[in-house]
Amino acid sequence: MMQTDVKGATCAANASTTAYNGRTRLKGIWYSATAATTIAVKDNATTLFTLTIGGAESNYVLLPGEGVLVETSLVITNGTTVASVAFYG
Repeated sequence: MMQTDVKGATCAANASTTAYNGRTRLKGIWYSATAATTIAVKDNATTLFTLTIGGAESNYVLLPGEGVLVETSLVITNGTTVASVAFYG
């Protein structure tokens, strides 16, 4: 069983935010969108996956298992109509 402290990083709309610089695991993302948009989750410059948001909504996405491993730096790129909080640890 893996046990780590989980921290959060606020990620602004229409921006790329380095949530954590170093090796970590993304555990989940909370977001609030006012219109259709995307959130790209990256390991430095490499896109790991993209969330597509269909419209105005708020939601929490819990990642399965131990989360997504990021080797270099956790970067969240939000579209123009969404802000988010990345939970990592």
